[in-house]
Amino acid sequence: MKHIELQVNNCRLYHDEGIKSRHGKNIVMEINVLFFGVLTEVTGTHRKHYRGIRSFSDLKYRIRDDFPGIENYNFRIAVNNRIVNEDPVLNDNDEVAYMPPFTGG
Repeated sequence: MKHIELQVNNCRLYHDEGIKSRHGKNIVMEINVLFFGVLTEVTGTHRKHYRGIRSFSDLKYRIRDDFPGIENYNFRIAVNNRIVNEDPVLNDNDEVAYMPPFTGG
């Protein structure tokens, strides 16, 4: 996977070749992203739909571009209700949740 990022002034441009199918075609996906807790306040929304996503890395860059303040918070990420610790492989129509740290006992 090849990722190129260019930042000029306050504008970030990026290109991610994404995942290739076995036929060599780029796969683009639609991903639903949910935000919980304080992240709902930071983003101003509970849900955002992204089209044209090529990889998890691509999704992270798009979210960071849309909501720059999100970088100031700690959060966990779940894909289809399963918490992930590394960059997961996404599939079309996956649901990705950004969640603040859990507390309690």
